[in-house]
Amino acid sequence: MKLAERVTICEVGPRDGFQIEPGFIPTEQKIEAIDLLSAAGLLRIEATSFVHPKAVPQLRDAEQVMAKIRRRPGTRYAALVPNDKGAVRAVDAGVDEIHTVVSASESHNLANVNMTVAESIEKLRAVMQVAARARVAVACGISTSFGCPFEGEVPLARLESVVARLVDIGAPAIGLADTTGMANPRQVASVLEHLMPRFPGIEWTLHTHDTRAMAIPNILAAMECGVTHVDASIGGLGGCPFAPGASGNVCTEDLVHCLHAMGVATGIDLEALLAASRRVQEIVGRPLPGQIVKAGKSDRRYPLPDGVAARLPRPG
Repeated sequence: MKLAERVTICEVGPRDGFQIEPGFIPTEQKIEAIDLLSAAGLLRIEATSFVHPKAVPQLRDAEQVMAKIRRRPGTRYAALVPNDKGAVRAVDAGVDEIHTVVSASESHNLANVNMTVAESIEKLRAVMQVAARARVAVACGISTSFGCPFEGEVPLARLESVVARLVDIGAPAIGLADTTGMANPRQVASVLEHLMPRFPGIEWTLHTHDTRAMAIPNILAAMECGVTHVDASIGGLGGCPFAPGASGNVCTEDLVHCLHAMGVATGIDLEALLAASRRVQEIVGRPLPGQIVKAGKSDRRYPLPDGVAARLPRPG
């Protein structure tokens, strides 16, 4: 496999994960989780979302979270925003990066934000202007890039059209999201091989959900195309409240373990990340889908059963 020597992971659990939890997670516990993730070496963290509290009540404390997290030098703290009002709030709160989202399919965009794709992109144009004035970086995500839970297949020409419109309004970074885990590795490679040469200079990110256990294979396919930025969520938290069937994002610690086993650097301390995952499980009050936190790293060794050691052949 032709893989990069290093991959940058954006941790989205504090936003994409906590927003889907049925109960409100106390602000102090959100801050604790983000600080643990920072200490583990994550270079990018999507900390919260500046949306109307009625839309996502679980993240109504966005300003407080951004004000109280312990900012680690070298880590960029991002927030998702739906419009220019959210962008102004995010800038005032001191985010390092603004994340936006639009869907490749009209039906999902209407279900998600009650706007057509064209209307969303006009809103994003205003977001770009707010960010430019504040000199804050912007990354634009495209939901349902590989399939829509309402429409099924999303034609590549439609996805390309959305990418082109985002590039036209000045998007320097674009994330392709497999919102409900419909993608497969061959499809991911085909899409990226088509798009990347047509839009040179764009920083591409893959955002995967592990609904059908395809997230890591899809990430590896994207890496073989040259993608070096991926999203992941601690413990496999996450989902989409407006996409039926969506389960959690790819698990951060499982992905880090996979990459490290293949010699791909992430800059993340896996042991510290596993400790953070255990604490997040305590915070949400239920087991999470991540596997490495249960099974241990692949170099884990177990004691031999009674009597086996004495029967092993001796060297020489």
